[in-house]
Amino acid sequence: ASLLAALVPCVPADVRRAERAMGGPHVVTLNLYDVSGHVVGVNDAIAPLGLGALHAGVEVHGIEISFAAHEFGGSGIITYPPKECEPHVYREAIVMGPTSLSRSDLARLLQELQPLWPATNYDLLRRNCCTFCDVLCQRLGVGPIPERVNRLAGVGASVADALNSARSSAAVTAQALDERTKVFTVGAALAGSAADGIRALDDRYSLQETARQGVQTGLQLASVGATALGGWLQSASAAWAANSSAAAPAGHPGAQGAAASAQQQPPPAYMAAARAAQQSPGGAAPGGNANPK
Repeated sequence: ASLLAALVPCVPADVRRAERAMGGPHVVTLNLYDVSGHVVGVNDAIAPLGLGALHAGVEVHGIEISFAAHEFGGSGIITYPPKECEPHVYREAIVMGPTSLSRSDLARLLQELQPLWPATNYDLLRRNCCTFCDVLCQRLGVGPIPERVNRLAGVGASVADALNSARSSAAVTAQALDERTKVFTVGAALAGSAADGIRALDDRYSLQETARQGVQTGLQLASVGATALGGWLQSASAAWAANSSAAAPAGHPGAQGAAASAQQQPPPAYMAAARAAQQSPGGAAPGGNANPK
């Protein structure tokens, strides 16, 4: 922290003039550490796979710069003597290339980055020392750091994201099942209440017996109506037949038959006289003369 404080204040004019006179690039080196002595053997075993539990720092202008979580608050950007970041165990150095930034330019750059990298934002998998060194190297103009440096953290982040996604999916599924269970429970309760209500009404008003009696009454009324309708149709049919015979023309077979029947029947007056002659002795037939004998 004291080395960073020495960089941040205004650089004296004579120092700036000396830097300009010197000109030329300054080499940037990425220093890698085993995060602790306990993982040295593990890192040796997984190094061929391009993996490693590593701490990283950027060495430039005689200091090493990195990012860490700490209890003092403020920025998480730290500085320390090159290759001496305890309790990490120095492992190797990767030369990144030259930078054209002077010491004063570096101080201004660190001032700019300090509020963007607070110690409270440190995350072991997504925002750690390696991700900070990657950003710093790009700002120094030497490109991104090798992908293998932060690969293990990236794998861990992917696994964590997959677990979180699975947890979220499981929670959503559980919530959906819970909602469906609630719906089924409410539906069953409503159906039970409706059934209880119908049973109560039936017990009180004998709905089933009333419905049965109503059906029987309806059938009886339908039978009476059918009988009355049959009688009316029969009467109407007879009246239609009589009207048809009376209204038939003279030449019609029906009319001729009716006239012949009328001619065969004797008149009513003749029938009365015949009955009187039969009742009196020596009576004459209607229309004849008496015998003078």
